[in-house]
This record gives sequence, C-alpha cells and structure tokens, in this order.
Amino acid sequence: MDEKRKKLLPRVLWVTVANLILGLGIAMLRLSGFGTDPFTCMNLGVSSHLPVSFAVYQMIFNVLLFIPVFILDRKSFGIGALINMLLLGYFVEFFMFLFAAVGITIEGMAGNMAMRIPALVVGILVLCFGVALYMACDLGAAPYDRLSVIVENYSHGKIKYKWARVGQDVISAVVGLMTGSVVSIGTVIVALFTGPIVSFFRDTAVARIMRGIRSSEAAA
Repeated sequence: MDEKRKKLLPRVLWVTVANLILGLGIAMLRLSGFGTDPFTCMNLGVSSHLPVSFAVYQMIFNVLLFIPVFILDRKSFGIGALINMLLLGYFVEFFMFLFAAVGITIEGMAGNMAMRIPALVVGILVLCFGVALYMACDLGAAPYDRLSVIVENYSHGKIKYKWARVGQDVISAVVGLMTGSVVSIGTVIVALFTGPIVSFFRDTAVARIMRGIRSSEAAA
C-alpha cells in the first residue's frame, strides 16, 4: 500500500462509520413516529408515490442533485459523497430490519411514549453527530449537505451555514408534508436545530477525532 492510500484509509473508514451512524439516527427517528429529518421526510413522501423503494429513490435523487452542486462546488466530489449518495438509504433500511428483527417496529412503538420520546431525542443527536463527522472527513459530502456550505461560501459568510441549513430543511419538510410523509415535532426540531447542533459537534467531539486522524496521517 503506497503512502497516499495509507493516509486515505482512516478517513474512508471514518466516513463509512459516519454514514452508518447517520443511518442509525434516521432509523430511530422513523421508529419514534414523530417524523424524520426533512430530507428523509421528503424522500419517504415522494417515493411512496413511485414504484421504487425509499432507498432506490433517495439514491437516484442524490445523483440528480449532485450535478448542479458539483458545478458550483468541486469539493462535493469524493468517496464520502459517493458512500452517502449511494448507500445511506440502504443503511437506514438495514437498521430498520435489525430493529424489526428484535421486535421493535413503528407500529409496535405507536402507543409507547416512554420509548418514542427517547428514540426521538437520541435519534436527533445521533443524526447530527453523523452529519458533522462525515463532513469533517473532507472526502466530499452528499449534495443536500453541501447546499448549505455553498450558500455560506457564495454569500461570503453573510448567510451562515446553520441558517442556510434551516431554510433548506424547512423547504424539504413542506414537500414531505405535501406528499403524505409524516411531519411532526421531530421534523420541526430537526429542521430548526440540525444546523446549530451539527456546528456544536463539529467544533467539539468531531474536532478531537479529526485531530487524531491528522496525527495518524502525519505519523504514517
């Protein structure tokens, strides 16, 4: 293994872990019954009217959205973007399958607030941590997540990432509502607070992880 690949491997592993974490967070939000993150909400709603699964539709939509985002921001392209674009939907379905295998389903949790509320809170935190981690790996990011970064960059910082993210999440939630997806308190919380929570994780826990990765790269 040459030096370049040796330095890249830890980031590839971390970005894969980040997307698995994302998948877990989204699955927990689905189980809570309080609504998912706005992007998933939109894709669940639209895909319910099409002859394809949620995972397949999300992959196709990501590829289409990637074209204009790539034109505006070449950093969007990378193995991190590909993993998120092509596999995240399947990671979500994988965790839904695992939960169902141990008897935890959306229907089964419907009347159990003692399980739904913790699933909502933990799901939001897990989701935001996953977003912060895979973006920090700097191996490209899915087009939906790069949109807010593009707005911040092209506005020369006048529109901060966290507020750009709030705006695009609100739009996605509206589309989800119009297409019959579940839009509830969970969707609203994620739409309003994903940006600030991601920023918090990016500056704290994820920053420490990235320092460790950079140290291992320097020692390689």
